[in-house]
Amino acid sequence: MTTQPTEPLAIVEAYLKAIEDHAPERMRRLLADEGFHYHSPIVSFDDPDAFLSYTAFSSGIVQRINIRKVFVDGPEVCHFLDFRVQLSEKMSVDLVQWATVIDGRIQRLELLFDAHPYRIMFGKNPTD
Repeated sequence: MTTQPTEPLAIVEAYLKAIEDHAPERMRRLLADEGFHYHSPIVSFDDPDAFLSYTAFSSGIVQRINIRKVFVDGPEVCHFLDFRVQLSEKMSVDLVQWATVIDGRIQRLELLFDAHPYRIMFGKNPTD
């Protein structure tokens, strides 16, 4: 039996590892059931299950996640990351993820990155 981490940094890094491993069931166990919020330059979600349905569609492009720097302030964890992804070609995406962990689960995720390539891929107008 695998135990769930309890410290904010361990929880958020377990979440990143679940993304990298394409393991949505592990991702879900780390997300809050109530009061969850996700926001990125592309989409926002207030429902963890709707968010995971979306990631099932989009996370297949992730090949590796490199942690460049991490800052922890109580329940808040901020990572500077390098996502190695495969679109039409392999590329690296620098992004910042800011997470808040409450009662041992991720309550809020906010991502900042250049969304231009993804807006094109998903048919969104780059000026939206």
